[in-house]
Amino acid sequence: MAKTMDRDLAARLRAESETTRNDAYPNDTRVTRPNRRTKVYSVRLSAEEQARVEAVARARHLPASTLVRSWILDRLDAEKSA
Repeated sequence: MAKTMDRDLAARLRAESETTRNDAYPNDTRVTRPNRRTKVYSVRLSAEEQARVEAVARARHLPASTLVRSWILDRLDAEKSA
């Protein structure tokens, strides 16, 4: 591996790094990170229960955690409406 970087590549990388992403957005744009979760809950399931959750998730082409999160949010909405 070379100990020095190609000068042309270094210049292009430098120029790219000096370009800020904020140039593409209006000044009043607020950058957020959607879906950033702040609390984690651990739920213990039997091997059979876990397999059932994963089977449903696979059938819906979703990660199991997304499926479980949607079930929880659906139930919270139902409780709120009741």
